[in-house]
Amino acid sequence: MKYFTQEALHPSERTLELIKQIAYTYRVIKLTDGTQAACCLN
Repeated sequence: MKYFTQEALHPSERTLELIKQIAYTYRVIKLTDGTQAACCLN
């Protein structure tokens, strides 16, 4: 069984940059019929 330590809670800088890039380009569009569609803007 894996135990999580304080060090495991801190992701690397590369991981943080990747998360930021995805969050910046990821959008949810609400369509006219009320449904939502996810898209990634590049």
